[in-house]
Order: sequence, then C-alpha cells, then structure tokens
Amino acid sequence: MTTRAATRNREPTGAEDPVAAESAQQNVRAVTRALAVLSSFSAKRMQSLAEVTSATGLDKGTTRRMLLTLMQSGFVVQDPATQQYRLGRAIRDLAGSVAGDQDFKTVATLHATALAAELHMTAFISVYDDGDVVCLERIHDMRGIEVHWWAIGGTLPYNCGGAPKLLLAFRSPDEIARVLQREPVALTPKSITDRAALEAHLLRIRQRGYEFAVDDVTLGLSALAVPVHNPDGSIAGSLSIAGLTPQMVDRGRPIHLKYLQKAAAAIERDLSRHLVAARTPP
Repeated sequence: MTTRAATRNREPTGAEDPVAAESAQQNVRAVTRALAVLSSFSAKRMQSLAEVTSATGLDKGTTRRMLLTLMQSGFVVQDPATQQYRLGRAIRDLAGSVAGDQDFKTVATLHATALAAELHMTAFISVYDDGDVVCLERIHDMRGIEVHWWAIGGTLPYNCGGAPKLLLAFRSPDEIARVLQREPVALTPKSITDRAALEAHLLRIRQRGYEFAVDDVTLGLSALAVPVHNPDGSIAGSLSIAGLTPQMVDRGRPIHLKYLQKAAAAIERDLSRHLVAARTPP
C-alpha cells in the first residue's frame, strides 16, 4: 500500500510528461536548426537568405527567424549594403578561445577608450577577415558626437571608410587583386568605385601608413585609421576614430594623426609584453 501510494503521489518526470517531452523536442529542434544555419557558412564568406534557405533545407520563414536570433547573439551579422549575412564576432571570440591567439581586442580596448575620451570622438578597433573588415569594438565618448555607421560585429564595404581601405592596403598583391574583383559599393558620391583609382589609392595608404576617409561612408563624417602591428611585423588590426569632418581636418590634412599613432604604438608595446609573458614559464 505504501508503494502504491508513493507511486501514485510521485511527480511525473520530463520523459513521462508529454508536454515537457514535446518542449524538449522543440528545443533540440531549434538548436539543430541554428547549428545547420551556422554550418551552412562553411567555406562561404557571405550568403543571401535564399542561399541559407537552400543550404539548410529549412523553409524561408524558419531560416529568417534563425538568422535574426543568431544576429541578436552576435553569431551572425548582416551587411547593410548588400543585405547578405556572414558569421559574426561571437564565432571569432569562440575560435580565439580555442586557438589561444593573442587577444588584440582586449589589449587595444584600453587605449582606444583613452583615445576616445581625450579627443571626444568615437574610436573603433577592427580586424581584416577574408576580404572584409570587422568591427570588434566601438567606444564612444559621451562629450562628443557618437558615430553609428559601424556596428560591433558588422562590416563595411572594402572601398569605404578608413579601416577597410587601410587594412586592405596592407594585404599581399594577390589578396588585393582578389578583393578588387568584388563590385565596389557607392555609399556616398565620395566613395571610390573605380578599381584602378582604388588600387592607386591603396598604394598611397601603404606608403604613408594611414588612411583618412572623408565623407565616403556618410556625408559630413570622416574617419582616420592607422595600423597596429604584431610583434612579428604583421598587421594585427586597425585603430580608428570618426567624427564630424570639420573637426577632423585642417587644410586637407587629418588633425589627430599623431594621437592615433601614439595610441597604436602603445598597443603594439602591450602586445609585445603579452607575448613575452605568455612565453615565460611560471
């Protein structure tokens, strides 16, 4: 009798509860679909909604919901110019944790924050990624105008903005030629869309060591970008600032170049120290 009473009064487990079992199945299905969407980007830089739908075998509405959910978590980003999708910053953060690579973002954020506060502008930390330049961090000083044109985890067309052109300029000739095969995007009348002119401009950037992009993403706003080098001399990424064009230029030249170069040099020193510390036995 005691056994029957205990059995009768025992709460059903999730496996015995049809509602809980159905909910668990739906959760597993949602995770499986999200993983299918992420896996569809393997060996693909960008995809349209139709391409992701075709690759996953999901219907269009489900695919769109999956993409929107993944975008909210930073695993997928959407290019504002082409409306295509690509893997986002969260994927890179996970990959960086596995690989144990130097955390450029962590080292650079401290100096970018100080720079934004000193100049009362918006500072950006970005890296090159297979023809795209991805914004890792955006720091805004509350006393200045906040530049929204580049979201964290988002990309800009390779021919527009300071950091995209700067980081492309420091790639190999073969890589530059490959990227230039993609159609340039005209975000404003100031955007360079002629490939020959763009190639010549990239050479000038490499020679002078910085890029000053005036009005080519949004009219009235400009960006100044400088490279940050790894200890081995390769390019770790870019440090840039953006603000109102009149506040950025004097007689055709960037006003704040020396501040950026000083901050970039400080980041490079910290990267070198981190590398030495990582190699030093405890």
